[in-house]
Formats: sequence, C-alpha cells, structure tokens
Amino acid sequence: MFALFVILLYGFFMGLRRGFSSCLALCIPSLIPTIIEEGGDWRKGVKIALWFNAPRIVLLTMLGAIVGAGGFLIGTTVDSTATGSNTLLAGYAIIGILMFLYGLHVFISADGKLEELAQGKDPSSECRPAHPLLSKLKIATPRTRSGLLLWGGLVSIACIGETVLSLESIFVGLSLTEVSSPLAGAVLGGLAFFLFSLGATVPSLGFAGMGSNMARKEKRAERLLQAERVSGGLMILFGGIYLSLFMFI
Repeated sequence: MFALFVILLYGFFMGLRRGFSSCLALCIPSLIPTIIEEGGDWRKGVKIALWFNAPRIVLLTMLGAIVGAGGFLIGTTVDSTATGSNTLLAGYAIIGILMFLYGLHVFISADGKLEELAQGKDPSSECRPAHPLLSKLKIATPRTRSGLLLWGGLVSIACIGETVLSLESIFVGLSLTEVSSPLAGAVLGGLAFFLFSLGATVPSLGFAGMGSNMARKEKRAERLLQAERVSGGLMILFGGIYLSLFMFI
C-alpha cells in the first residue's frame, strides 16, 4: 500500500514540476488574448484554463490506464524512450507552427489597435469588415470553446511524449506492483497519470485566474492591448523555439 501511495504522490509532484516549466510556455501565452477579451473575475480565468487543459487530463488518464492494464508487458516490450521522444517532437512541431502563426496574428492585431489609440481612435467602436479567411479560422483559435479544446488536444501530443519520458519510473513501478487484475492495474495507472496531469494543470489554473482578475481591474485599453501584444510576441518566440527543437534534435 505504501508503494502505491509513493507512485501516486510521485506522479502529482512530477506533474507540478512540469506545470511550472515547459507547460507554462505552452499554455499561458495562448490563453492571454482570450482572458483579456472575455474579462471577468478569477473564476473566469480558471474556467478558460480548465477548457484548455481538459483534453490533456483525459488523454493522459487514458494513457495511464493502458499502461496500468499492460503492466510489466508494456514496460518490457515498448521502447518508452524512443516512443516518448518521437511523440514529443511531433507535438513540438505541430504546436510550434500554430503558436507562431497565431502569435503573429495577435501581435499584428494588437499593434494596429495601439496605433489607432495613439491617433485618438477607439478601435473597439470601429466597424471592421470581417476577413474572409481569419473570421472562419477564429473557431480554431483559443478565443472560442472549441478552439480551447482543439489547442489543448494538440498540446497534449507534446505532453504525452513528456509524460512517457518523465514517468518512465512509473512504468517500472506499475510493473512491480502486484495487482489482482488488468482492471485494477488500469485503475491504478489511470489514477497515477491523472494526478500527473492534474499537477501539470494547477500552475496554469493559478496564472489564468490571477491574469483574469488583473485584466478585469485594468480599465485602460492601452495596457490590455500591450499585454496582448506581449503575448503575441511570446507565442512567436516559443513557436520558433519549438520548431527549432523539432528540426535540430
């Protein structure tokens, strides 16, 4: 029983460590424009982050259930290092391209609105014709519920690779844990990976909640647009870094 507790606790704190490192770079810059646009108190920001993280929690829990049900067989027949590395690189390539393009759009849009403010115009009141392509692509950005789920699912590809690499010891731990049936192993594995994904989610929930609360209190449109422009720049930067990792590793 103590071994089970250690495995579960290890999963949560390893996820928490991940959540304060690479996960923040993947999550927060993409969520800032949505948080600023929708506004609201900290609960609104937490809700946005939950929509974004939901696919990761579901997919990683399913992965853990598969690992737990397979037990020692999976641990000995699957090259977890190679599998995790390939999945991680594929995830970096996909999210790198999307972050770069979306960041470019956010940066140019916020920069244009700031220029209008400097000229004494109110960008929010100006009637702009809808772009024939960008208006349709909006549903695939984190500014919509479906977009949050889509981006969260794509980020999950990289997270699955990181999880396989980070939790290789859990593969071993599960293989050495005596379980009465594959179902019991699936429950244990699913719980271990669920706690990992939950730990990885906690930092983004906290930052999104604080960011939403700050955006609600900030009444100056210029400050909000500057924050949006910074988030666009960060997405361009991190998108380029992830693409570089894919090309040169």
